Amino acid sequence: MAQEVTWLDNQHFAVGRWDGSLSIFSYIESATQGPLITTAVSDPGSEGVQMIALIAPWTFVTSCGGTRLSVWTATNNDWRTLQTQNIAYPQQLGAANSAAVTSDKGTPMLAVGHESGLLSTWVIGGPKILHIVGVINLQNPHPVNPWNLHNIRGVAVIGGTLVVTGSEDGFISVVQLPSTTVSQTVYNPAAQRGINDISLSNGTDLLVANCSVGESDFNLWAFQVAPNGNVTPTDRVNLRVDPTAPQVFNFCTVWSDIPAGRCFFSSTEEGALWAGTLTGGKFDILGYQEVTSSLSSALAYDAEGKLALVSYDLHQFDTGGKDAKTT
Repeated sequence: MAQEVTWLDNQHFAVGRWDGSLSIFSYIESATQGPLITTAVSDPGSEGVQMIALIAPWTFVTSCGGTRLSVWTATNNDWRTLQTQNIAYPQQLGAANSAAVTSDKGTPMLAVGHESGLLSTWVIGGPKILHIVGVINLQNPHPVNPWNLHNIRGVAVIGGTLVVTGSEDGFISVVQLPSTTVSQTVYNPAAQRGINDISLSNGTDLLVANCSVGESDFNLWAFQVAPNGNVTPTDRVNLRVDPTAPQVFNFCTVWSDIPAGRCFFSSTEEGALWAGTLTGGKFDILGYQEVTSSLSSALAYDAEGKLALVSYDLHQFDTGGKDAKTT
């Protein structure tokens, strides 16, 4: 099953799976033909690929077991020529779950969320391509989940060196890199499960995806992020097809920020792809489409309106893109 999908350029996206495979697909603009595989490799750590982040043209980084990152570089502008370089980091960090690229005074940086609940920061560039410069503890001492999980499942850039993270222990953390935590809050004090994914729009509108448990719980939350790092909840909704389902896992959520209009997509364990809008901090759910079997799916959206959805199988959608006249 897919764990991560990331666009590498406007025609290619990478898929990381729990079996350790890493595949790059070419987006095909056809109603009768699916994506074409460009190249396939395996995680050097022989573990699931949980994180993929583009750090430069023709260069991206992935998780690699519990003590390394893998930097993949294509030569001659051809994704079929991938070469990898493994970069070690302290064992206490654990596997990389998520990442985002930012910059500090013009120097590109990478913020990486780990299974330990620690956030590592890296300078991009130089002979090793990545050089670790700091580690920040974002652990919630009282996790909302019953398994003491702290995986940081989402990292997004608010602006400059200000980033926001979402963790399985329930914490939303707004961090001023390289070292100071601005604020932390539990997304839902009554939560029984942690955060599975986050997505940020315009540096202010934050979506948080989680698993809802019971009839009174919710699996998608909206927050407003203030310039000082304060996070305020504005709305919540439970995306589920079967109203009697004891729990519904919201695996992934992405914004579609395009000039034609803004909406979001979410994939749930019922095999549904949901769409909606957020206006004035309030949700308007447009509906859902049953896409795949009862599994969660990873999503990736690019600026031209192309949406990739991957579970075991792959699906691609044209949402109208930058030339669309409506959302």
